[in-house]
Amino acid sequence: MRATTTSSVHTRLRGIAAGTAAAALALGLVPGAAAAQESTSATAVDRTSAPAGEVAVRLKVATDPAVEVAVAPRVWPSRLLEGRGVDVDGNDLLEVVRSGREVTGRDKRVRHGDTVRLVEVEKRRTTRGTPIRAGVVTVPTTELAPGRRKVARQGRAGLRRVVAMRTFHNGEPVKYRVVARTTVREPRPRRVLVGREPWSVPGADGLDWAALAGCESGGNPRAVNAAGYYGLYQFDVATWRSVGGSGLPHHASRGEQTFRAKRLYASRGRSPWPTCGRLL
Repeated sequence: MRATTTSSVHTRLRGIAAGTAAAALALGLVPGAAAAQESTSATAVDRTSAPAGEVAVRLKVATDPAVEVAVAPRVWPSRLLEGRGVDVDGNDLLEVVRSGREVTGRDKRVRHGDTVRLVEVEKRRTTRGTPIRAGVVTVPTTELAPGRRKVARQGRAGLRRVVAMRTFHNGEPVKYRVVARTTVREPRPRRVLVGREPWSVPGADGLDWAALAGCESGGNPRAVNAAGYYGLYQFDVATWRSVGGSGLPHHASRGEQTFRAKRLYASRGRSPWPTCGRLL
């Protein structure tokens, strides 16, 4: 990862430009050495001419203005930058453009007129938390009237930690990649009870419940026996509550009474109805 600041990049390029001007003066390329010494800017190398044994190359480092330098022919671009004090690490991209296209491999040895371009690549690792939707779980129940809803437990969102790698080219974001996801807290769904008509009870659905009800109460869901028995199937209060009923049996719907009777049959068979149980 490059830790170079913008000011340090400008400093490096001023050094490149100064070195170029000095080389040009020494070789007699720039008339008027005194004038050159007074100038604070570097003299660009003419792309059509270069000192004997050297070639003119255009050098661009990151977002700084390009400069033209004279270098030995066929030098590797990395050596060119090293010679001018420009640090290049393993993440950076070093490109050579020749005649409008990028070259690769051994062709990257610089030639006259090439453009050497250094793209500073920075990778930043980021960590952030993202919520996990809790969702809703509905639970059918005969404890509520059909269609009625009741929140039995509030939900809570979960939390996920996301680790990502962001890549920047010359300070501009070019890539975002998630490298790890970890659940920090599992979501807890909201639990909602929804009233519905009683459902089936395995082993009891195929029996003749209408016949049993007719025998026990004449098929009247509001039947009350003075001895303490109620509804279609003549439940006493203790038995009714043992199978999940609440209140009094004859206050429940016909469907709920049948459901509770099926649950009673599943646990005790015909014995709760010693006279009429034979009709099941």
